[in-house]
Amino acid sequence: MNIFCIIRGTLSLGFMLCISMTAHAQEQHADYVVLGKSINHRQSTDSDLSLLNTVFFAEIFLTENGNVTNGYLQGPGDTVDGLSFPEGKIQFLAGTRQYSIDALTEHFPDSTYFFNFDTPDGNVRNLPATFERDHGETRNPGPIEVFLYQDKARIEPSAVNHDLDLVVRWSTFANGSADPNGTIDDMIYVIVGDCQGNEIEHSGHAISDPDALTFAATEFTISAATLEAGQPFQIEVEHSNMDTDVWNNIEIIVTYAATTFLDIRTSGIDVQTRDCPLTPYPMDGGQTDRQAKPIAVEQLMSGS
Repeated sequence: MNIFCIIRGTLSLGFMLCISMTAHAQEQHADYVVLGKSINHRQSTDSDLSLLNTVFFAEIFLTENGNVTNGYLQGPGDTVDGLSFPEGKIQFLAGTRQYSIDALTEHFPDSTYFFNFDTPDGNVRNLPATFERDHGETRNPGPIEVFLYQDKARIEPSAVNHDLDLVVRWSTFANGSADPNGTIDDMIYVIVGDCQGNEIEHSGHAISDPDALTFAATEFTISAATLEAGQPFQIEVEHSNMDTDVWNNIEIIVTYAATTFLDIRTSGIDVQTRDCPLTPYPMDGGQTDRQAKPIAVEQLMSGS
């Protein structure tokens, strides 16, 4: 809050008038917001792609010392009565998953949605984010096929040499492009997970990581040191179209994404103590074809 003071009256009978002037300070707490629709596929070892689900999501990204409370998203369809964000540093919500973009759009129409939340320096009401169609067609990228290479030769997902770096490539991001607003270009993400569903490597997060992959990237290298011998791992590749805007110094990103999940296995003898299931536990909510990791007894007893 800024205080602006002026002197009123004569020098002998003057008094000071102070006016409170509150600037838009909510951006000290909310860095940017994201609204999105994503379509998720599973790629088999034979390179067949099967649809898993589609999902609507929204997130409020806080600044390092930001404090946002009482957040909710309101708009058409399933958000007409408002969907609440959880309290805390991770303020993310997702709608009920559907099995086509058209079905998802019935529940969450391509229209304008409004972010609402409170901060210690002022409340945000009706921050708008809008889904735009391309001549009536969905903006989501097509299904992504993932290709693996070692020593410049294409390899099978079940035959990854743990002594060599693994190069991950993907089908062309046909409608990816630079952002005319200069906020964020269309992005590509590559994420590696272990058999327990833990993320062990990430190609870089948008905005916060200057080395993150954009639409122009064609490959990402996973270091041999990341992949231990004789174990299953999982790879996620995402293409994300972005629309951007700014509202009172808070950036807005509307994303239309597609993701493919692929299991891999390294050669050699497993000398680790990690107890891997037959198929890896999911590291992403989009992996609805996978059984979630069981909760350990000690976690249940501690209530965590």
